[in-house]
Amino acid sequence: MLLVYVGAALAVIVAAKAAPTKALNRLILISVFVLTTPAANALNSVSLNVGTIAGSQWKLEGVNIALTDLSQNPQKLALTIAKLSLPKPFNDLNLVNIRCTSFTWQNKEMLCQQGRAEIRSKRWQSPTANFSFHVTEKRSSFRLTDLYLAGGTVAVDGEEQGDEWQLQIDAKAVDGKLIQQLLLPQERFKLKGGKINIKLNASGSHASIKEFTLTSGVNSLTGQTKDGQLATEALMLESTLSAKNYNGLWQWQSHIDINGGALYVDPLYLEMAGQNIVWQAQGNWDAANNSVEINAANYKHSKVGELSGSAIVQYKDGVSLEKAQLSLNSKNVQDLSAIYLKPFFEQTVLQSVTLAGHLKADFSIDHQALTALAATFNNLDVKDAAGRGEILGGVGQLNWSDDEIFSRPSRFAWQQLQVYSLPIGPAELSFLSRADSIRLLKKTQLPFLGGTIGIHQFSWKAKKQQDPEVSFEGDVNNVSLEQLSLALNWAPLSGTIGGYIPRVEYSNKTLSLGGELIIKVFDGEIKVSNLASSGLFTDFPKFHSDLEIENLDLDQLTGKFEFGGITGKLSGYVRQLYMENWRPVTFFAWLGTPENDDSRHRISQKAVQNIANIGGGGAADLLSKSFLRFFETFGYDKLGLGCYLHDGVCQLMGVEARESGYAIITGGGLPRIDVIGYNPRVDWNVLMERLKRISTSDEVIIE
Repeated sequence: MLLVYVGAALAVIVAAKAAPTKALNRLILISVFVLTTPAANALNSVSLNVGTIAGSQWKLEGVNIALTDLSQNPQKLALTIAKLSLPKPFNDLNLVNIRCTSFTWQNKEMLCQQGRAEIRSKRWQSPTANFSFHVTEKRSSFRLTDLYLAGGTVAVDGEEQGDEWQLQIDAKAVDGKLIQQLLLPQERFKLKGGKINIKLNASGSHASIKEFTLTSGVNSLTGQTKDGQLATEALMLESTLSAKNYNGLWQWQSHIDINGGALYVDPLYLEMAGQNIVWQAQGNWDAANNSVEINAANYKHSKVGELSGSAIVQYKDGVSLEKAQLSLNSKNVQDLSAIYLKPFFEQTVLQSVTLAGHLKADFSIDHQALTALAATFNNLDVKDAAGRGEILGGVGQLNWSDDEIFSRPSRFAWQQLQVYSLPIGPAELSFLSRADSIRLLKKTQLPFLGGTIGIHQFSWKAKKQQDPEVSFEGDVNNVSLEQLSLALNWAPLSGTIGGYIPRVEYSNKTLSLGGELIIKVFDGEIKVSNLASSGLFTDFPKFHSDLEIENLDLDQLTGKFEFGGITGKLSGYVRQLYMENWRPVTFFAWLGTPENDDSRHRISQKAVQNIANIGGGGAADLLSKSFLRFFETFGYDKLGLGCYLHDGVCQLMGVEARESGYAIITGGGLPRIDVIGYNPRVDWNVLMERLKRISTSDEVIIE
């Protein structure tokens, strides 16, 4: 729209200066002849119909110059022009019915002090506006005022001196919807309402613009694009853009202040309720090389944060961020993440994550890729509504670079860290982050459920088009089983857990254990060896392992379970364990009383019945059944149960063979009891169903 006004104004100046001298000479000669003849007293006016005057790109039609009030002194000279046609791209816009009732021409000077003109196009016709111009041999000017356009008013002032020109346009209270219907395309963005103010000051030489300042303001502007990716609702905005042309290189500066309404730029929704957004920038625009250089920019969202820096943008084949140095400062990370991050988290694993705290970050971008980052944060809270964990009171510095020799360390500390339902107390991590890797710099101890988790070594390395490589080594010391079982909603356990975690590595979709994982629990020890897994994070993971179990305290293990209480020791193994999708395929397992166990051996009625149900048999003893019900516990010599799983069937075995089956428990002491298993082969799914019923039933009857 602004270019249309510029073109129209310049064309009018050109047209006025180009009025042919021959035509004016003809008018003068006719006037002199008429005035010097006797018939002159009978005439009151004389006119010259010039007709059409055409230039290379413009045309005046219906040009008429009239000399009136011949009997008066001085006489009046009037100019009328039926139509002024403009060159492309303004050929849709014409000035028509141009009339200068106060027109003078003398001493190489033409002056229209009082004129009227209309503007017409294929889509729009204006009411008559005030029009004036002043043309001399060295300087020309014109003015168009009180032009009513789309419910508002427009004024245009232009001046030309030699090859230089200046132009001013002032449009006030123009209706956005009407102006679009009249002059602007509606295919991509459709305005529904709002008022627009525009003021343009421009200057140039010939057909070139040397500099301009464009000031605009919108009031309650509402509209949206056809695809819905850009929309405004009652938007209040003020902006200024200034630029100077230095041999094709534009030096510019801009200021935008959004202080009301709402703006949607997919996927961001910015609502100005009690806030405002200010954007300031200055730089260079090289149109020949399709490049914009932003020397300095500042984006400030009140009560949220501030982003500043510099950048180089190429736009030849799509928009590309070639280089950027940016700084972000926010004392309200909660609103920052809710407005600017959460829309990008939707439909991802982070959609339920919220952030809060203070953040300051400096980062570099090269060819649309992040190359360096230095961030400082404090009072950081990270919460996950999905219950996967949270961080409270986070503080630290994150330093990262894509340079392989980068050596600036990072630090992260917290007051509370929770992973699912497992709480980890205050701790600090020191690590090195560079390129595609993270490495722990020093050992650390994490407070955990009355004990600690020690991290001796940790590294992570990303791999192109593959899962990352991960390595870990550590230990567990004096972790409370009672607190652990409570956190995991298990049946209450007693005692502590500890042990050494050797190097665990994950590479090429395979998890492997570089040694034995030793777990100290229930006053005994569990050793895990030959641990390996493939496809761990796929839909069909595979798992291999061997386990050795030594001298677990059965009283601690079973005392608080619904299974029933047992005292004594338990040892055994699980060998050649192979699982697919976390379901056992094959293994050979044995759990039983270790040799030379001199601890007290007692077993409750409930445990006897449940063990008998596992083996598919009943409890046989030396006493009558009616007498058994008076005893809560029984003595035993040994207990044991083994399983060889193959093709979905578990081959069961006990501590010794019997003619009718196999003994799971052999009696010892008084009262004593034997438990015999009668079904040596049991379907694995059936066995699992039996164990499930045992764990969910409180009813035990011994007859």
